[in-house]
Amino acid sequence: MDIDLVISEYDDFVARREYAEGGEFLKLAAEAARLEGDISSELAISNELIGHCRKNDDREGCFEAIKRTVELIALTDSGNEPSAGTAYINIGTGYTHFGEPELALEYFAKAEKIYSETLGARDARWGALYNNAATALQDAGKYEEAGKRYREAAKLMSALDKSEDEAVTYVNMAHLAEVSGESAERISEYLDRAYYLLDTVSERGSYYAFVCSKCAPSFGHFGDVKRAAELNGRAERIYAAIGGK
Repeated sequence: MDIDLVISEYDDFVARREYAEGGEFLKLAAEAARLEGDISSELAISNELIGHCRKNDDREGCFEAIKRTVELIALTDSGNEPSAGTAYINIGTGYTHFGEPELALEYFAKAEKIYSETLGARDARWGALYNNAATALQDAGKYEEAGKRYREAAKLMSALDKSEDEAVTYVNMAHLAEVSGESAERISEYLDRAYYLLDTVSERGSYYAFVCSKCAPSFGHFGDVKRAAELNGRAERIYAAIGGK
């Protein structure tokens, strides 16, 4: 199975915001891979399903995909490869989203062990680990550790010129600042930095639209209704252009 083509076609569904159709496409692709005995392709699709179900608040589907992904990692004997680390991050993020941060941290620890043995310090994949582990630590009430992870993520994303991901990190830091009792001024500093970073992005495709739509509610949460609406507007214009093609 051409897994790159499968993921590309799923991304097209997402870009058009046809989320239900994209989920069904992934399930059919996973079943086809299973029937063909193509374990590596099924693993990649199952991993993608974890994220799909998380983003669409499908707890049961997410946990089913997690279970199958763990089984497939064992079947492919890929447990010490970077791809397994990435899958463990995805699993941990799913558990965090559905209120299981302590369980999530177990998988982030697995990912960190694999990454420390297989990746360089400037590899972009560390950013996902830092950010998502920080969210789990925050949900578990471990604020100091969460802050350290967020700062590691921001530093790496800045070095790699990944402005969208760095912006998300600063939005996350604003929420951490709120729950940990930091000042309103510090929260504003984080949000200002996130907004500035989003303004610096020149290539504004579907991922940029997704990030803007993801960050916008946080600006609204902190009372910055104007910038929340502006970011939503950016996302809507991009999605409309994509849908019209």
